[in-house]
Amino acid sequence: MNSILKGDRNKRQGSSSARVVSWSVPDEKQPAHTTVPSSGTKPKDLKDLYCLRECVQVITQWKEQVECVREVKSNAESNSLEQCRKLILEWAEDLRNADTVDLRRSTLWERTEEEEEEEEEGSQTESWVMEWARELHTMTERCGVRRDEFAEILVNLRKKKKLLILLPFLQFITWILLRKQSKETVMRLWLSTKQRTWRTDTPKYIPHSVWEWIRSASVEVTLDPMTNHPWLQLSEDCKKVQESLSETEVTFSTQRFDSWPCVLGSEGFSSGRHYWEVDLANNGYWKLGVTTATSKRHGRFPMKPSGGYWVIWRSTRQFFACTKQDTPLPLSLVPRKVGVYLDYEEGQISFYNAEKHEHIYTFTGSFQETLYPLFAPLDGRTLITISSPKTPSQADVDD
Repeated sequence: MNSILKGDRNKRQGSSSARVVSWSVPDEKQPAHTTVPSSGTKPKDLKDLYCLRECVQVITQWKEQVECVREVKSNAESNSLEQCRKLILEWAEDLRNADTVDLRRSTLWERTEEEEEEEEEGSQTESWVMEWARELHTMTERCGVRRDEFAEILVNLRKKKKLLILLPFLQFITWILLRKQSKETVMRLWLSTKQRTWRTDTPKYIPHSVWEWIRSASVEVTLDPMTNHPWLQLSEDCKKVQESLSETEVTFSTQRFDSWPCVLGSEGFSSGRHYWEVDLANNGYWKLGVTTATSKRHGRFPMKPSGGYWVIWRSTRQFFACTKQDTPLPLSLVPRKVGVYLDYEEGQISFYNAEKHEHIYTFTGSFQETLYPLFAPLDGRTLITISSPKTPSQADVDD
């Protein structure tokens, strides 16, 4: 820990140039930066170079595509490096605060020969980490990991017993996640941690690589004609629902809604990750979410997590997450296309603006039953259409 905070501080203060990576919302037409930005130091061998290239790849995937790598005037270098050191000191403090157990207890931190070799190898890259921190000191909350999120990430990793070396943020990424976690675990950890800590007052952009990972869980969802309210009309392919001009004859079913204008999806989910999208036409009013098979269907009742309902609600003048006490959401977050993402094992149900790749709200909990998608057009003009987003592999085949 101390070595990275000290590093080659005196040596680096004498450096003559600094490069800064500027993060921004990605441009689809612009290729990701996949080579190592130049620095005043050369890697000692190809192994170091390879690790750095891996580092670049992971960071660009998480923090969006790099807009540019630009020169900084020499008179700005001192401030840049000082900001970097302050940031690393803050992260180091977060590391200490995140420790819920005494790291000196041999029962938790028995050092193996392999771990000692990894730590020695890690120490050889500390100067590179300082270079990366120097280049990334301008990263924003939108694309980076904030201090208040960092401790939670560390606690999650500690539970998985994957944290071998206590080093600040960039070392944490390159030597813990990159080497000890699969890509899927990295994505899931990043997403679940972010969504547990994000506030609801502003939209949060989802990095492109994470968004593609979410969409890789896409599933076909169709409407169940044994559950819809009699005043709801379903399309022949059971992909669309809207209010009918008159009440229709329906067969009896214990799963059919008789008061709320709702309909369920035919497909139930009791494990794994699942994603579907919903088009909302005509700027109407609606509810979307999931519910359990044993939740109430008859009469008027509050749709809350305590009753087995996890939904968001667009009313006449407001936008809510239907929590114990309704959580108001900014009207600016109301989407035309909603992405719904269920991670059963993580206990998360998330809603996104599927067009802008922005997070709207996430329910967290623990699921014990099969969950079914729920759709509710609340006025005569609302048309709800379930769309089937293409996964990245499907899109490649079509192209």
